[in-house]
Amino acid sequence: MLQGKVSVIVPAYNAARLLERCVRSITGQTYPALEVIVVDDGSKDDTGKIADQLAAEDSRIRVVHKTNGGVSAARNDALKLVEGEWITFVDSDDYLEPDFLRSLLDGEVADLVIGGYHTVGANEIPSANYPTDTAHSPEAIKRALEARLTDMTFLCPWGKLFRTSLVRSLRLIFNTEMKVGEDVVFVWSYLAHCSSLAFKQGQGYDYYTEPGADFKYALDETVSLQTIERILGVLDGLKRNFGMDTEHARCHVLNYYIWLFKLYVNRNYLLRDLARMKNFFYYPLILDYYKTYRRTSKDKLLVYLLLKLRLSGVLYLMIKLYY
Repeated sequence: MLQGKVSVIVPAYNAARLLERCVRSITGQTYPALEVIVVDDGSKDDTGKIADQLAAEDSRIRVVHKTNGGVSAARNDALKLVEGEWITFVDSDDYLEPDFLRSLLDGEVADLVIGGYHTVGANEIPSANYPTDTAHSPEAIKRALEARLTDMTFLCPWGKLFRTSLVRSLRLIFNTEMKVGEDVVFVWSYLAHCSSLAFKQGQGYDYYTEPGADFKYALDETVSLQTIERILGVLDGLKRNFGMDTEHARCHVLNYYIWLFKLYVNRNYLLRDLARMKNFFYYPLILDYYKTYRRTSKDKLLVYLLLKLRLSGVLYLMIKLYY
């Protein structure tokens, strides 16, 4: 039984090598009621040409050509064009198993329908496969989110179905000012207003990681701190709406973005950038994190003591040597 049309959004930038595999995996779905919106985000290769060729073969495919503005802007342009009752996102280097959409829409649906994923490629990122389950009350949603909120599937927009009507009533779009974390803000902002969740068993979304893939974010301390504040603000909304315990998720967010900042310092900062690094670590939110969790690991305790003793130069050298 058809449960409404699905709009599949595919942002694509310099994706000529893998785009056809991605799009054909969507048009080959056993669930026929779908449209594909491919956004060529100012690609310098044949991405746009390949997308146009695929659209010429299948009337369900629409292609948007735009100047380069980043993945968030590309997704936002596609959101304006959505005609389906459901929205899902697929990255241009990923692909779907033939029954993926049908499995998400089989049986009971909800404001957010969540499927599992299978990791393919080089990096050893764990796959996920959830047992079929539903949550239709604030208490049930609270329990589900407390158990799974920091799972990768809740940090990314792909592998799930969003109700178009709810996305539009919330006027929800991706934050184009964020270099990282925009996916989390989008998903968690949507989650905060869900009255039901549905988990579907299966690993129909194939998440592809390139060999040698690595972090290439052009972060500085200002962007990173703003990112953390935005994500924690959305997390506070989940806490207010569902009364959930968000301490684990809060710690996870801070852990990840502090690690990412250390990685950036290690690769990009010179000794003359010491003042910029100090601005990050002495920011009240970060300093309080190390004070609160200093007893949970030797690394955190050492960083806290170095900050307390104002030994920023030693902290800089430690990051350069060990991260």
